[in-house]
Amino acid sequence: MIKFGTSGFRGIIGDNFTKENIQKIGYAISKYFEEENITSPSVVIGYDHRFMSDMFAKWLSETCASCGIKVYLYDHSVPSPVISYMTKIADLGLMITASHNPYYYNGMKIFQKPAKEVDDTFCARIEKWANESININIQTFDILKNEGKIEYISDISDYCENILKYVNLKATKNCNFKILYNAMNGNSTECLNYLLNKMGIKNFVGMNVNKDPYFREILPAPYKNNILDQVEKLQKEKFDFGVALDGDGDRITIIDSNGKILDGNFILPILYYYFVKFKNYKGGVVKNTALSNLVVKLTKLFDDNCYDAKVGFKNIGKILSTTDAFLGGETNGVAFKNHIYSKDGLVVTALLISLMAESGKTIDELLKELQLQTNFTSEVIEYAYPISASKKAEISNMLFVDKKVPTLSKQIINIVGEDEYKILFENDYWATIRFSGTENVVRIFAEQENLNACEKMILELENFIGVSTRQ
Repeated sequence: MIKFGTSGFRGIIGDNFTKENIQKIGYAISKYFEEENITSPSVVIGYDHRFMSDMFAKWLSETCASCGIKVYLYDHSVPSPVISYMTKIADLGLMITASHNPYYYNGMKIFQKPAKEVDDTFCARIEKWANESININIQTFDILKNEGKIEYISDISDYCENILKYVNLKATKNCNFKILYNAMNGNSTECLNYLLNKMGIKNFVGMNVNKDPYFREILPAPYKNNILDQVEKLQKEKFDFGVALDGDGDRITIIDSNGKILDGNFILPILYYYFVKFKNYKGGVVKNTALSNLVVKLTKLFDDNCYDAKVGFKNIGKILSTTDAFLGGETNGVAFKNHIYSKDGLVVTALLISLMAESGKTIDELLKELQLQTNFTSEVIEYAYPISASKKAEISNMLFVDKKVPTLSKQIINIVGEDEYKILFENDYWATIRFSGTENVVRIFAEQENLNACEKMILELENFIGVSTRQ
């Protein structure tokens, strides 16, 4: 059974992520083009560093090309944002990746013009066709390539140069930053090196740049516990800025000069501040409902808009494409609309370095400035908990059917949400329980006045829903 989640289709390799299912999705893509009456349809296909990703990309290419779709296939592994950007030359972008999931997973993300993730309606149509029986004659890769129906592409410079259009190169070339990046054994190294060299950053070091399909047997996700070695190196060797990207380059976490780890909760308001103060942008931001209220307070300060979106970047991208908002973000990623409408850790890296160079301030100094201007100081913590299907049903019934209310150490002002269970407290603090749309986990978030208060709140909510093992 092929089922799309929050961000594409994912599954365990050899279980439900198979050659047959990839071919079924390729067939479904052809049915989409047929129903939409798109003549001379085309797709651009990329893949990550996971086991057999290159083979899955070839099988997908064979199927699409056999169904009359022109295929542009990258001849080497590239980040997901590259495939999103390259919808400029194709009708759809198809990326073989399971993003930040464990190494034994693989998956597929789909992008459409203007460089955004496809929405639920699109996914439902693909699911319907993909789960039907197919009867097509799939030709071999070499024959299709020789006939020009599959064409190899390799260039990533156009994507990178589009990012550099929004960077203050004069400032970055005159700065003396020491940068530490962590590719987490994913495929961002080529683009990161390109960008940093073009920006004139002379002193930068890459960590975990080698291809490792096992990802050192940790999640290829820039979560706190996965980048503690990077924090240690940054502090010991006195780097000015650290950045960690996930396995396919769209998720990002940064480390300030003091070793403090910051995710989208703080990256989004910092970038918003940059564009409003230094670039005179207007239009506001889009965020999901499990993101810090710092950006809400900041947009109010500048008399700007802040739009709430459901979890999933497909929902953020949809609002970005229909409003004047120029940034979108969630905990694990940020999108800059002038570049692409989907999250991109590479553009965020370049923009943050540009901001530091232009402002003459470190990330930690900029964050303190925002907190002072908004009179709002907080910390945000998120944990994920692997659960069984029966446990998920139990928690879901407790929260959304029985609507049970926890006994907490803080007074509850309100409980809101349909797809999540969000608890509101005084002074704009909150906590949220929600299920992942891409893996069997439940997540607990808390924004409170400090880290101790966050940990205390999360422990109370762990006890409430009966989970304890953190991913």
